[in-house]
Amino acid sequence: MSSFRRLVAEPMSDLALLQREINQLFERLAGFERASQQTGVEWTPAVDIFECKGNLVAIVEVPGMLVESLKLIAREGMLVVSGERRDKRPQGLVAFHCMERPIGRFTREIPVDRALDVRKAEARLERGLLIITIPRLKDRRGRETQIPVQRVE
Repeated sequence: MSSFRRLVAEPMSDLALLQREINQLFERLAGFERASQQTGVEWTPAVDIFECKGNLVAIVEVPGMLVESLKLIAREGMLVVSGERRDKRPQGLVAFHCMERPIGRFTREIPVDRALDVRKAEARLERGLLIITIPRLKDRRGRETQIPVQRVE
């Protein structure tokens, strides 16, 4: 009978773990949704995020952008990329037949974990891609701090 109880208890803990992971996924997706619905934003560049050789790497598609038009900030667990692509229509243009390249301002907030050394981050604009490399901190657990316990009588 004890083996039966063990079989029943394990699926419940697995379900609780699955529920927690699903909740975390929805929280992250909600963050992306909020980032894409910011006011004053006219377009959103595509982003790839991955880990490579102890670094977090984000690649943002910004074809035709100049370095001077881009701004990159790390704050409160977010990497914020913003910029503006200006309208450069050819002289003497009468009408567009097709216009698929977005113009105007953009802001893209990318959630990142706190185990990153943003002071050593590097960013470069290469062939229309903004490549951001942020080293991971060696100690992902953070520092251990002892909290003194007071005796109250």
